[in-house]
Amino acid sequence: MKYIRTREDALDAAAEILDLPDRKEQLIQSTVRIMLCLDVEPRDFLCDCQALLIKGGLEALALQRRDALDAADEVVIVDPEEDRFFDAVGTALDSLRLADVLRKVFPEMRHERWQVARALLHREAEMRDLVAAAIRARGDKEAVAAARKAVEAAFAAERPAWIDRAGSLLSLCRDALRSAGTTDPDVLRDEGSMLFELAATDDGRAAELFAAMEVDPSRAYPAVLRLRDVAETVRSVDVDDAGPKGGNAKDVA
Repeated sequence: MKYIRTREDALDAAAEILDLPDRKEQLIQSTVRIMLCLDVEPRDFLCDCQALLIKGGLEALALQRRDALDAADEVVIVDPEEDRFFDAVGTALDSLRLADVLRKVFPEMRHERWQVARALLHREAEMRDLVAAAIRARGDKEAVAAARKAVEAAFAAERPAWIDRAGSLLSLCRDALRSAGTTDPDVLRDEGSMLFELAATDDGRAAELFAAMEVDPSRAYPAVLRLRDVAETVRSVDVDDAGPKGGNAKDVA
């Protein structure tokens, strides 16, 4: 068994793992391959593949987080509404993390991460099957292209009606951070992008912000900052070795 140095090596390893007939063996071998990774990128990819394709996906991550939250004395949520919001934000962060699997399996895609995450949130079983099929079909260009076409059709089906206003939603998130005293341009870019993605993955959250913006953009700031605070709480709770990942400035202009 060789060391894994590149994304291509990680894809080859994932294909070999998925060809194993037993789920328990898939889990064991994926864990072994993760330990053999010599760089962060292939390690993250295999961790995310394991989470999405072998360990149960978003539901399993949510259960792990709930167990970790129950065991964390320093994190206590007593309000049922806040509890539900915590779970929703956690799952949104997980969907953004696992979206990177699709973007690496189908590198020709030009969809932004939040668009991929929306499809995962609403069509996880379908996305999981298509990703697994594409990984197993490495070398079969026609099969991979067919899987990519089906994935892109799912993205189109989950395209939000408000997509032409996405830029204003991103600007709102960054303005809200400025209102709270954030001045570092890197933080404004990265954290603002992450908050935009969390809002954009849920039409209810996006609609709430757009409605407030129509009256006065500053009225939407508390909701954005609440989203930031809950996201920070979620990210303070360990889920697994990879952990939820935040925004990436390359994903949102």
